Amino acid sequence: MLAVRDVTPKPRPRIAKLNSSSRTKTSRAKRKKSKKRSSVKQMQRKIESIIAADQLLLLKLFDVAAIESILNGCSDQVKRRHRVYTVPTTLSLFVQQVLMKGRGCKEVVTLLNQKRKEQQLREVSTNTTSYCDARARIPLSLIEKLFDQTARIASEGLTRDQLWCQRRVLLVDGYVVNAPDTPENQNVYPQPNSQQPGLGFSQIRGCAAICLATGVVTQVEYGPVEGKKTGEATLFRQMLPNFKRGDLIVADSNFECYRDLATLRAMGVDMVCDKNGSRESPFQGRCSVIEETFKELPRPGFDKSRFTKEEWEALPATLTVRIIRCKVGGRRSELTLVTTLLDVEAFPATKIVSLYKLRWECELDIRSMKSVMGMAWLSCHTPAMLKRELMVYTLAYNIIRLTMCDAAKVCGQQPRDLSFKNAKDSWLQFGQDGREANDYAWLLWSIVHAPLRKRPGRNEPRKIKRRSSKYEKMKLPRAQEKAALSA
Repeated sequence: MLAVRDVTPKPRPRIAKLNSSSRTKTSRAKRKKSKKRSSVKQMQRKIESIIAADQLLLLKLFDVAAIESILNGCSDQVKRRHRVYTVPTTLSLFVQQVLMKGRGCKEVVTLLNQKRKEQQLREVSTNTTSYCDARARIPLSLIEKLFDQTARIASEGLTRDQLWCQRRVLLVDGYVVNAPDTPENQNVYPQPNSQQPGLGFSQIRGCAAICLATGVVTQVEYGPVEGKKTGEATLFRQMLPNFKRGDLIVADSNFECYRDLATLRAMGVDMVCDKNGSRESPFQGRCSVIEETFKELPRPGFDKSRFTKEEWEALPATLTVRIIRCKVGGRRSELTLVTTLLDVEAFPATKIVSLYKLRWECELDIRSMKSVMGMAWLSCHTPAMLKRELMVYTLAYNIIRLTMCDAAKVCGQQPRDLSFKNAKDSWLQFGQDGREANDYAWLLWSIVHAPLRKRPGRNEPRKIKRRSSKYEKMKLPRAQEKAALSA
């Protein structure tokens, strides 16, 4: 006799409610279930189709014939002869060195010997003199032309959805890096006046224009930190002729200036920036909603310390600007923006405010160069080598960004959705293997599977938890400190 089957419905297990936070286990499971991970073979097939359409950016940069033509056209080209440290080899090692953050020349020579061992070639001396001399023979114009080529390739590869109201957005900001304390560096890039001789380091000021969509540095200028006429605004004015009609500049209050607003407006380039502290606000009372108004700014009076008589007369007598005030979370005061985008229907105030919030991406990009790559502390001991080192840092940064653009194109994402740190590490592991589709597939596959977490509205205190070193700061030059120890 058959046993009676119990058909009583069993209670269903309780399913935890999904949390939208990116740190919870349930949200990670949800993302993992909805997003299929592509394999290296699938990535390779996609890359082969994109290569056939000539849409990969990095392969356009590393065209051997193009690099040779650039090298032949350099004004400061060196005498070419057969040697181990050729200009392309040395530049490749230099780029790899700055990406490894803090690695010395000795380790770079060791890496070269490792590659020569794999190629069954003769070893080179572990003495770094030949490598250092070869770095000094790299034409600076070659590095600058390669950098310009990375910026041009990235700009030409912009798609329609990467533009803001059909405009290319460039984020502009300045920064300061430090160099070794040598007499040659101090003559060209002096230390701050507040520091005693022998107790400071040479400082170099930089100003960069970075594409919002791709993160690629399109223009960069460097100079000393000496006070008047060496600030960020002065370096920014050196970049003005290279902007294109239709570009949109987004910057902080340091760049809000009548002269620059009028000059860019005449070129067909608009600007959105925070109101300078010296400019009077047209609004009164507290801000509860987005407010906007138009104001006619008069031309400033002539000052021979700021511009010549011809430059002052070339400025218009008045300039109409649009001023927008809004309340932003995390700030104690209102945010007042000044812009030359006067069309209210084409450029609503809410869109301009949302655009300005993305200006912080520029700060993160500079952090990537200074902290992740280690550009905050340079290592070369002469001004000529410092110029090469700075440009190699920027070139290496753009190479990583171009690789991220290719990875985003393959996986259907945006370059800003990927991690720069992971892309840099992946490049060091797979970027030197070769130029075949399979080699490039491994590189892009490792980049696309480390996306950034979305944390909109994140608000953190500007404070650090890690304490400073227990050692005292040096108050006398090192020679005097050593003499005091032996006395």
